[in-house]
Amino acid sequence: MNLSTLNYFVQIATVGNLTKVAEQLFISQPTLSRHMKELEQEVGRQLFIRQSHSLKLSNDGQIFLKEAINVLQAVDTLEHVFDSKEAVLNKVEYLRIGYLENFNMQNMYDFLGKYKANNENIQIVLTPDTPANLSKGLENGEYDVIFSLYPYIRQYPNFENKKFIENHLQIALPKNHPLSQHQHLSFSELANETFILLDRNRSPIIVDYVLNKGIENGFNLNANYYVKSLSEGLSMTALGNGLAFLYSAMNQGELASKFNIKIVDLVDANESQDIHVAINSESSNPEIQNFFKQLTVEYSN
Repeated sequence: MNLSTLNYFVQIATVGNLTKVAEQLFISQPTLSRHMKELEQEVGRQLFIRQSHSLKLSNDGQIFLKEAINVLQAVDTLEHVFDSKEAVLNKVEYLRIGYLENFNMQNMYDFLGKYKANNENIQIVLTPDTPANLSKGLENGEYDVIFSLYPYIRQYPNFENKKFIENHLQIALPKNHPLSQHQHLSFSELANETFILLDRNRSPIIVDYVLNKGIENGFNLNANYYVKSLSEGLSMTALGNGLAFLYSAMNQGELASKFNIKIVDLVDANESQDIHVAINSESSNPEIQNFFKQLTVEYSN
């Protein structure tokens, strides 16, 4: 194992696309692919899940990424141990950012692009994760910054956070469902429905929240199916297997037509489901504070 291969690995984990990384590093894609396969053979684990047009880190890949970054940071520090103060300030810094999968995070990408352009020594590592894992990761130092649902952030008094994207609950219905004619619905109107819920292990607070909202309105949610992804749930809704909950920040307006369903706002979901950006206030890394400060100024309105 050599440092060049570790650097290639981090670059691919960050960008998620072999072709783009190969262009950035001025090496051929087959060469880069060979390095990654050799690395996987060396550590005896599959580090990437290979998709049609991209690469996604496996669970083992996530673990390996954390350690690879630590190694590269340690080597960079060692290389500059006798440098001038100016050179030390310009050394590469890694910013590990966790975010919610399946949400429209265009605002996050826009800000990261500006931040990276103004801070060329910053290497940003983006990792999609579940809300629960994002909070745990920020608490234990796996992440430096997270973009997650507020109910998962507010439980941690040491998290400094700011609202980033407005977000609320919606309900997906088959197009021919009697309630699909409504523009807004309340939980009380869902008393006699069958539901498709996201697997509780992926989002326990939200599942518990909608179950409790049913109880508040005098009924128990009848959940016949638990699914692992939004697409799976909406596909089942389209087939008439039940109603599915989703978030407005997941829906850019294309989901209703894509799955041939109707999506309606829930008006009495009174607990904030907004997406917040958060850092751990106990972190001693000034770059994290700088990032959070700049983002706060950018989205102060």
